[in-house]
Amino acid sequence: MRNIKAGDDIFFTATMAEVLEKQGLYEDALMVYKILADTNPWDQSLGFRIERLKALAAGRGRKKPARDEN
Repeated sequence: MRNIKAGDDIFFTATMAEVLEKQGLYEDALMVYKILADTNPWDQSLGFRIERLKALAAGRGRKKPARDEN
């Protein structure tokens, strides 16, 4: 997705972003959501998705806490 440039004949959908997110491609999904939010400023759900995805991306490198088995 990093090779996209102005003039490319492409379009983005929320479904595309959801698939990217499920594949663990958080940065690509975030980029799609941001493009959609810029082109659809009235769609408040995109803002919520962006914030949720930012939180997921921030926690990506964290390990689950060890369970206390005592």
